[in-house]
Amino acid sequence: MPRLSRYQLKIPFKDVLSFCSETQSKLDQDKPVRYTKPGLRATVDDDLDISALLSLAFDMQVWKPAIIHYPILVQAIIGAGGVFVGTNPAYTPTELRHALETSLAKFIITEPELLQNIKQPAVALGISGERIFLTNHGDTNVQSTMRPWRTLLEHGQEDWSQFDDEDKSKTTNAMLLFSSGTTGLPKATQISHYNLVAQHVLVHENPQHPESYPVSRIMSLPMFHAAAAPYTHLSSLRAGYPRRFEVSLYLSSIERFGITSLMMVPPMVTAVIAYSSSGPDLRAQVRQNLQFVRSVTVGAAPLSKETQARMQTLLPEQSPITQVWAMSETSCIASCTYWPEFEHTGSVGRFLPGIDAKVVDESGSEVPDGMRGELCVRGPTITRGYINNPEARARDWDQDGYFHTGDIVYQDQSTELWYVVDRKKELIKVRGFQVSPAEIEAALVSHPLVQDVAVIGVDGGEDGELPRAYVIRKDNTLSESDLKVWYAERLARYKWLTGGVKFVDQIPRNASGKILKNLLREQARTLGSHKL
Repeated sequence: MPRLSRYQLKIPFKDVLSFCSETQSKLDQDKPVRYTKPGLRATVDDDLDISALLSLAFDMQVWKPAIIHYPILVQAIIGAGGVFVGTNPAYTPTELRHALETSLAKFIITEPELLQNIKQPAVALGISGERIFLTNHGDTNVQSTMRPWRTLLEHGQEDWSQFDDEDKSKTTNAMLLFSSGTTGLPKATQISHYNLVAQHVLVHENPQHPESYPVSRIMSLPMFHAAAAPYTHLSSLRAGYPRRFEVSLYLSSIERFGITSLMMVPPMVTAVIAYSSSGPDLRAQVRQNLQFVRSVTVGAAPLSKETQARMQTLLPEQSPITQVWAMSETSCIASCTYWPEFEHTGSVGRFLPGIDAKVVDESGSEVPDGMRGELCVRGPTITRGYINNPEARARDWDQDGYFHTGDIVYQDQSTELWYVVDRKKELIKVRGFQVSPAEIEAALVSHPLVQDVAVIGVDGGEDGELPRAYVIRKDNTLSESDLKVWYAERLARYKWLTGGVKFVDQIPRNASGKILKNLLREQARTLGSHKL
């Protein structure tokens, strides 16, 4: 039966900016907050009346690396009654065209050095240069029709679009964040004002789990991704938290600014661990860098309990590292372990207040308590669906309002902790047996000479699929036969790597650290399953 939430928290129905500005903790009380809504209208298209312009929905696409203006622009877009569309600055023109077509974005803010990739799909979709705004616009060689974003500040100010209404809060999109969903191309997940406010309240303002120490956070995750967007663009303003990731700079900044709470993804954790063991005095240095940290939260991809334990040894004694479960469709975090509880078993904790969960088999029927199956969730942070994709909405949400996540999970009945064991679409069928790549990966990464690993299924003819591992070695002396001895002691025979082992220098991951197994599968198909 469904695991219904034991208690609820009251979620305000305010727009995001009104919710953020309630505390006024870091705002100048003598300077009321305004924004340039008339300027946006006038600058974008002087000859259109307001109603025609509003019919464009004010969907704007911010396409930039992580810089200081990013959150300001996101808040301005939302304040204008618009929708922030987050995309990866590493996207190719093909990927950007899909993002533009899916989101129906009408305006773009980007940087001159990124213009080449975005201009081609924008022009093809009828987005003129007058609707592309550039940051750092100065001596760069760009078309004169493209304007610096500061021109948006030249046409006066007025208050942002405000409301305090349940229906409007739940049905007004604030962000479109891309998710792989369970199948097909990335989908633009509709994140409403209500979803974002609920995400902050349930994680950071739960009266049953207060953060009883002065909180300071360092935001080092990609601002366009669901793993960070709610906290970078909402929580930082609400709570008043005072370019490329480099582990030494990251660690020194944590110490310099007295950071108490970290949000990390698995590659960041492994980078910190590797850095701490790369020199004779670096372990002590890293422990000093982390001396003020009171809690570490890891999400976006699974972290092995062995790696979690190694990171724990670098933290102060009373500072837990725990994992969360999150998706774009859940507006980021849906389950966690609240501070100060320690959780070392590799679980993703328990669900946030108000989030109901059930576990189903391949037919959609609920499985007995404690058994594995696909996780389905509903609650205040769960989004309404995907923009312009009713087919996916109908497929992934059932008649009871549960979102079918595609994650294979089980719940420990004694502790009520939840464990994510795999993705439904990534399970490997070996001679009729279901094999979890995550289980094989956990066995391999526990080898002292394995740095990273990804396991996929390759075509094995009459045998169905065969497990294959892509392995990054810490030492080139490690051989496939060494690994076989290792995993044969830990895995049933049908889970052995009969598809082979391929040693690689890099495993493809997305910005949040999730392994891009579709690329590995495509590579295997292109080369032929028998070739390594």
